[in-house]
Amino acid sequence: MTDSSFYILIDLFIAGCGIYIIVQYILMIRSRELRQNMMMPKDLKLEKCRDVEGYIHEIGTKQLVYGIVAVLCGGAGLAQDAIGLYNVYVSTISMVVFFILCIWYGLASKKAIEKFW
Repeated sequence: MTDSSFYILIDLFIAGCGIYIIVQYILMIRSRELRQNMMMPKDLKLEKCRDVEGYIHEIGTKQLVYGIVAVLCGGAGLAQDAIGLYNVYVSTISMVVFFILCIWYGLASKKAIEKFW
């Protein structure tokens, strides 16, 4: 596997995860229910949530932003891969933004779980 195909796989993975996160957000908003497969800890018992609506309100927009940014960062990488023009600034900014958002969403999710469970 060449370096460029490795980057394509990573960019596809990031964009795919972003799409998955957005779909989980839409399902959560439409059904007003929590699902174990929506980036929740495996050992967390969903039925013990004290306020499902409050949790959805607390985390919903953050989850959507996280998904959109993941799609944009993965898409930026895929665009660079497709064009064959690698720009170190675009790549670095995209990576830094994505990792900062990963940390931000992880902390926000942990805080919301502590608040509603």
